[in-house]
This record gives sequence, structure tokens and C-alpha cells, in this order.
Amino acid sequence: MTEHNVKPSGEGGDVQVWEPEQALRRMSSAEVALSRGFLRCRPEKWFPGFAARWLPVIHALGFEVRLNEIKPLLAKPPLDGVAFVGSIGGEDVVVATDRSTANSLTEELLPGGDSKAAGVVLEYLFRRFLSTLAISWSAGEGASVKFSRGVRAEEVRVAGSIRLTFTVNTVPVTMWVGLGAKMVETLDGLWRRQAQSLSKTAPGQVVLRLELGQLGVPPQMLSEYLTKGTVIDLEMKASDSVTIKVGHKLWMPARLVDVEGFYGCEMTPGALAVPSIAEGATQLCVELGVVTTDATKMAELAQAGSVLLSDIPTTASVDLVINQEKIGAARLCVYEGRFAIEVL
Repeated sequence: MTEHNVKPSGEGGDVQVWEPEQALRRMSSAEVALSRGFLRCRPEKWFPGFAARWLPVIHALGFEVRLNEIKPLLAKPPLDGVAFVGSIGGEDVVVATDRSTANSLTEELLPGGDSKAAGVVLEYLFRRFLSTLAISWSAGEGASVKFSRGVRAEEVRVAGSIRLTFTVNTVPVTMWVGLGAKMVETLDGLWRRQAQSLSKTAPGQVVLRLELGQLGVPPQMLSEYLTKGTVIDLEMKASDSVTIKVGHKLWMPARLVDVEGFYGCEMTPGALAVPSIAEGATQLCVELGVVTTDATKMAELAQAGSVLLSDIPTTASVDLVINQEKIGAARLCVYEGRFAIEVL
């Protein structure tokens, strides 16, 4: 590239059009829909006293338990190991673990025991697990619990799961709770309302801008930068990074994802990179487009992992913007591993 990182048409060298459908991680609309609620929630918040109800059993059996992680997922529980079916509030749930974990757990709790005895121990633990969930539930009326023998785990329609990982003495254990659509919807709504309750944003519409980068352009060279066919090196690594702005203000860092042919922005933790623009230069922003959303949803979106879905197709088209006004268009390209644009 020449000085100011500009090349006229025909001198772009090895410049390739960026292909977002190849470069970006794909995400389903179902994952996006639950990204601000169910997939962000902390289920343990609605089951206070759950651990305390297990203390007598833990002491009686003489083992130590350490909880490592509780994570909501859209994945289904593994059904090739040990799985039990029950119902909470009339909706079927599956409690499962893989065969290797089940064997390790029963050997730890019942050393040398035969398979029949091990099965009884496992069934007791899973039954108690389900009943404790219902007893500890604090976000509504108490739910009735039933342990189902006549329903196969494969027949249960699982909409989402809670994966628990913990350690029994020194044995790592992973347990899954497969939930139906009603429970997933309940947890999703509870977490969204909690996030919104912490927000003091006034109702209304907010315009979010999806910015890929900025250029500081000397005013006398602006026309050259906007000439059709001009290739401009943005001097930033080609990646899925994007910055969400509210007006002129930087708001959240995010990663671009492909949601069934449209751009989505998955919010990420960490500090925002503040671009440096030379004094006197015109700030030329390279944007994918804008998204209008309800201001009350901003607190939901501010969670790391939440996804903002746009109606912008996943193409290489970008807007050239000055002071929030579109003044040109370009094609996003890759040059020597960096992003570049070709002005249209």
C-alpha cells in the first residue's frame, strides 16, 4: 500500500473479497432467542437450600462433594449411559449421566458392590435429586414431582439442559438435567426480567451501529478515499470482531456470527479498543449497518454471551459513514491477513 494506505483501482494486489459465510461461526435462531435469558441464567439462584438438603446424605455416606460448574445449554443429555425420567409440574424431565461417570460414581460410593446394588444406589440418588429440585424451587408455587418408570428417556422432548459438574471425593462427575419447553421458557423469562429490573433506561428506541473500524482521513484527501475502485488498507487483522456503538459512543465489544444468513453480534467481555484518530482528521467509520432495538432490552444485551440479531445479510457489503451519515459504500476485503475495503 502507498502512503495513507490507498491504492487506485487496478492496483489492489492480492486483495480477496471477505467471505463471512466461511469466516464466521454459525448460530441457530433458537440459540439467539435464548441467549439473553435461559443461556445466561444461573439456575442455582432459584433453588436456595438445595445443597443444604443434601448434607445429611453426604455425611451419612461419608464423602465430600465440591460443585464446579452449573451451565445451561441447548444440547441434549447423553442417553447412552444412565438416564431416569421424572416430571416436575407435569412436564417430563430427564436426569442423566454417561456410563463411565455412573460406573466411577457407584464404585466410589459402593466399593465392590454388584450391579444390582449399584443400580439401586443410583436410582435413589436421582430420585432424591429430582425431589430436592422441586422442594427448593423458589420462583413460583411448589411443583409436584413424579418419578416415571413407564417413560423412556428417548421419548422426552428436551428443549434445553442444565449441566452440572462436580467432584465426589476425587471422582469427577457430570450430570445433565434435560428440561422441557415450559421450564426453559420459565427460566428464560425469569432471567430476562431480572436483567431488566436492574436497568434504569427509559423506554424508547435505541439505534445501535455495528462498526468494524475507523479511518482518520485528511480532509483534503477525502474525495480520493471515496473514489470508486479505491482500495484502502484498514490496518486491522481480519477477524470476527465488531464494536457496537450507541450514536457516537462505544458501547460493547462483540463477535460476529452467522445466524441463518444474517449478521448477529455475540457480546464479549473485556475492554473496548478506543481508536486513535489524528487531530484534524475526518473520522470515517466502516459499518455493517444499524439495528434498532427497545431501550429496555439493553440490559439483557449487555450480558457477555447475549446475541443481538440484525436484519443485515451476511455479505461483504459495508457502509462508509461520517457523523452517523452514510456517504458511501464499499466491499470488505482481506489483504495480507488484514481487512481492506474496495470503494463502490
